[in-house]
Amino acid sequence: MADQDLLQIFIQFGLAGLIGFFLGLEREMSTHKITHVGIRDFVILALLGATSAYLASMYDNPWIIIAVFSGVLGLLIAQYWASIAEDIGITTEMAAILTFTLGVLLVKGATELAIALAIITSGVLFQKEMIQSLRERIQTAELQAVLKFLIITFIILPVLPRHTLDTYLAVSAGHISAIDSVAAQVEITVDPGKRVVEGSEVRLYSHGWEAAGTLVITNIAADKAYGAYTGDQLDSLVEGYIARTPVSNEFINTALSALKPYKLWLIVVLVSFISFVGYVLIKVIGHAAGIGLTGLVGGLVSSTVTTLSFSRRSVEFPDFNHNFAVAVVLACSIMFPRLLLEIAVVNQDLMKHMALPMLIMGCTGLAMAAYFYLRAGKEQTQNPDMQFNNPFSLKSAINFALVFAVILVLTRLATTYLGSNWLPLVAIVSGLTDADAIAFSISDAQQAGIITLDWASFNLVLGALSNTFMKLFLVFTLGHRGLFKRVFIAFLTIGGVGITTMIILYKMPVF
Repeated sequence: MADQDLLQIFIQFGLAGLIGFFLGLEREMSTHKITHVGIRDFVILALLGATSAYLASMYDNPWIIIAVFSGVLGLLIAQYWASIAEDIGITTEMAAILTFTLGVLLVKGATELAIALAIITSGVLFQKEMIQSLRERIQTAELQAVLKFLIITFIILPVLPRHTLDTYLAVSAGHISAIDSVAAQVEITVDPGKRVVEGSEVRLYSHGWEAAGTLVITNIAADKAYGAYTGDQLDSLVEGYIARTPVSNEFINTALSALKPYKLWLIVVLVSFISFVGYVLIKVIGHAAGIGLTGLVGGLVSSTVTTLSFSRRSVEFPDFNHNFAVAVVLACSIMFPRLLLEIAVVNQDLMKHMALPMLIMGCTGLAMAAYFYLRAGKEQTQNPDMQFNNPFSLKSAINFALVFAVILVLTRLATTYLGSNWLPLVAIVSGLTDADAIAFSISDAQQAGIITLDWASFNLVLGALSNTFMKLFLVFTLGHRGLFKRVFIAFLTIGGVGITTMIILYKMPVF
């Protein structure tokens, strides 16, 4: 056997022994009741797993592993039944079985996986008290909400249509029967009982429903129709591609072209997940956390809810307006990097183009929050009793989907019939309702080629600013005047640097 091979075997068995020792040590340290599986047993179990895997490879017989594992399992079962009256649970026995398996993985070459599993297992075992505490704080409704989220993410989302609704409502007219690449002419064979007329538009689709361009019908002969191709996929067209006529009502067709069910629901899942991260952090830090930290984390869940909560609190405790101003400004400032993260998932080009003004506004907000924090001194009270709805509520997800769909349609109709010059009005009005929805709507329009990258970035930032000033209005109507004076200065500064950056950075269209 080569020295290099021997060294590798020694390392694998050594790692197996170390993993067994580490897991066995954890079991003896954290198990208060008597256990009959100690450190030495765990080391031997890991080495047994490694040895069985080594022998299986040497004799090319995987049944050796199964035989040894069966013997180990039998011993563990016998030990458990012998001590069942002591009510010691089966955590140690399960850890022992895993230890044997980790030894097998090490010899089979999955070193990184075995070490990672050992670390994760030890972390779970060491954090018994924290896990039990978390269990006491989790409500049944929250667990049900997580289950619903998993259903809409991994069951509903994969089966949703991945193309715009106008695609599915278009009527099949025939299929491509010949292609003249030189003249950019396409011949289609019209299906029996179907008809097309000269001058009409026919859309082409692959067998996977991918759009492949359009035809403007120029001539009709018997069951054949000929048209001029429009699009950038002429070279990839093949005979048999489907020809479909769109919905006759152009207004409806335009509105439906903005709705892609799969992408729409994917955005709902993304926004809900980010909100849930903040919701979990709120549950973890609890009501003992400072106002500033609660405002920062609460902004991930809902900056609007956070602003409402602290505004109402400021009326009851006006002496803490500096602290409340810190929370409100932090909650609103975290919206800017959150939008960047969301857009990065679906449109990286747009994310890079809008990053500078969004980061500048976010950093300005953080600086203003730091200023208020220093003015507040050391007086940090507990956060107010803020009530967040679970972000995985099915009702909330459907409501957001409906709002998002309406804004998508309005954006598409406005840019199509009124021109992109009206998009700022749409962005401002929609931003008052939901910054996430208008951001994804503008991203969708940019990816569809309806608006330029500069104009999309400008209006997306404008929508975010609109949402920010809507929160200022909430403070004005619901909060103490002292709180309004402080956040007014902060929001005015954020808006000023944002608008200045937008004007300098982006090229505006000619009106």
